[in-house]
Amino acid sequence: MSRPPLTGERAGRIVRAQLGRPAQDLLEAAVVLEAWGGVPSDAALALDAGVLPARAEPQARTASWTAAEDDDGRESIVAEGIGLLVAIVAVAAWAGPLSHQLGVVALAHALRIALPLTVGLQWAVRSRYLGRPGGLRCLAQEPVRVLLAAVALGLPLGLVPRVGPLAGVLTLIWVGGTLLARRGWGLAYAMLVVGEAVALAAHAPAGWALAALAALVLAGVALAVALARGPAPEAPGRMARALAAGAVGALLGGLLVGDRSLGWGVHGAFPGLALVPSVIGGLWGGYRLWQLHTAIPRGLRGVPLAQASAPAWGGPAMRILGGALARLAGATLALSALVVAAAPWTRGTDEPGLLAAFGCVALLSLLIGLHESLGHPRWAVTVAAASLAVELAADRWLAAPVTGLSLCAAAAAGSLLALAPLVRRLRSPGRMLATALWIK
Repeated sequence: MSRPPLTGERAGRIVRAQLGRPAQDLLEAAVVLEAWGGVPSDAALALDAGVLPARAEPQARTASWTAAEDDDGRESIVAEGIGLLVAIVAVAAWAGPLSHQLGVVALAHALRIALPLTVGLQWAVRSRYLGRPGGLRCLAQEPVRVLLAAVALGLPLGLVPRVGPLAGVLTLIWVGGTLLARRGWGLAYAMLVVGEAVALAAHAPAGWALAALAALVLAGVALAVALARGPAPEAPGRMARALAAGAVGALLGGLLVGDRSLGWGVHGAFPGLALVPSVIGGLWGGYRLWQLHTAIPRGLRGVPLAQASAPAWGGPAMRILGGALARLAGATLALSALVVAAAPWTRGTDEPGLLAAFGCVALLSLLIGLHESLGHPRWAVTVAAASLAVELAADRWLAAPVTGLSLCAAAAAGSLLALAPLVRRLRSPGRMLATALWIK
């Protein structure tokens, strides 16, 4: 039985279903129809009147939709960065008092659990909820599922004596901080973290102090979700993609704790403060990448469809990627110099190898995150897993490892694996339009 002929109205519905919005121009509509609808490009070009929005519709409507989406996604990146930065500062400020009260070994083991779990949950929550319009309101649509997931993660941690509850409380505080920052309450969260540092420095019981902070953060998250405002929430992201994003984040978090020379929980502020430059650099670079989903269609306007996928080293996508990498490198180098200068006051946070390793991790995270955002989560997971394997092997077999050497080697190898496929895709901007390009 043959399918009915494709009308302009039906083609328009296909485009809107795949992109979640009307096509910005005929080129974008033609690429989407060819990729998902099996429509030859010449046939798609003949459907102009039906595929594109009616001429009577104000163009500002589409532009305002795109701007709102863009602002919402950028807020997600900034919120995640704020949450991660506060978590890092917390590690640096809390490490000394916690190690004195709980023991160096217990704290080190708890951090090896909490850091990968925190980063993994941040990536998963961003993929399914925060990266979508009305992120917190989107999260509020699934309270039962979120509660069950929290219980499923918390119960196994609670069964691990001493270390498990500590790791669970730290994870709750840090992931909750991301949600509070997403609501615009990042300053209030930072004040809570500073208050915790003051309390621990004053020899407050570590267990009770952390439990009180976790309760405050949890109450704040509940209030933030209940009072969330913004556009009508979309449906949550696909669960499979969120799980893949969580796996990528957990593997990247594993990189941070897989190198034994770092000494998490042993050296006080070192190496927590050494991670700050690369996190800020990665945040700035990721913010730049948000221009991809508007720059590519804009750069292809007026380009014939047959030439849209021709390799272009100087195309908009390649320029944006280059700008993101330059921002990451520049910010990381400049801030690393400041960290080295402040080393006398931060207990020796001046190891060049460690700063270089964290810079390589920031680069790897940026590239892997771009792979995941472009709809290639399997390759993102593969690269992250390969990087962790390289780190664990180097950490085991190097006889006298330099601080951060295993981490640097692993992140550099992973960056090479991730960069080549990205360059190949970004050089052909026409094909990028068929992937529903939203960096979120």
